[in-house]
Amino acid sequence: MPAKDDKRYSAPALEKGLDILEFLANQAVPCSQTEIAESLERTPSEIYRMLSVLEQRGYVLKQAGTTSFSLSLKLFELGHLQSGISNLRKAIRYPMEQLANEIGEACHFSIQNGSDLIVMMERMPARRICLAVGEGTVLPLTKTASGLVQLTQFDDTELQSILAGDENYQSLSKAKQQDYQKRITLAREQGHVIANSQVSPGVVDVAVPIGITNTDLCGSLAVSQLSADIQDPKIQTNLKAMQACAATIHQNLGI
Repeated sequence: MPAKDDKRYSAPALEKGLDILEFLANQAVPCSQTEIAESLERTPSEIYRMLSVLEQRGYVLKQAGTTSFSLSLKLFELGHLQSGISNLRKAIRYPMEQLANEIGEACHFSIQNGSDLIVMMERMPARRICLAVGEGTVLPLTKTASGLVQLTQFDDTELQSILAGDENYQSLSKAKQQDYQKRITLAREQGHVIANSQVSPGVVDVAVPIGITNTDLCGSLAVSQLSADIQDPKIQTNLKAMQACAATIHQNLGI
């Protein structure tokens, strides 16, 4: 049973129900009432009452001819009543506005679409004198810091599939392909990318990952600033602010 933290409000019955749902979600096979009770350190009578309600509401199913329970698809259905992209936009909008005003630079959020990146949202600082990448802009996946960060969020199978269909990557020599994959590995380890732009000379791009890896709900938060020096101290200041922004977004997403 999960350790109990000090809380201002307590809802024991709700907590028991959530414990059951979370437990069943992590089981590969249906579990009996006794198994659930023992695993959650609850009494069989407590579990019986909760299972009865959860079964009546359609959240758990009793397996035919047995006394074992498993999750139904109701939670899945509820989770899909709202668009994932819509929720993502809600989660990133205000943190990005705060970031833009804090650092005095525009920031943008991009998602992958095949071999491209599409800028899904851009926020401008109040002063509005800065380098901007507008919403709807299409960027090459493997030629941008945002794209490099995006690629760190896929497992190896998906990553290789994406790169196999990317013309820019396939046009590289074998040696340069290997170098690029090393850059992906380094970016994954560091959790960010700082690089001179290959698209706009005289621009330094800073990008950090956002969202849930290996899903459609992942992308990259980036700031592009005019700078001739990748060692400009302001770049590190911006990076720290972006990392804090990413943490806030992940809190909003519940991850």
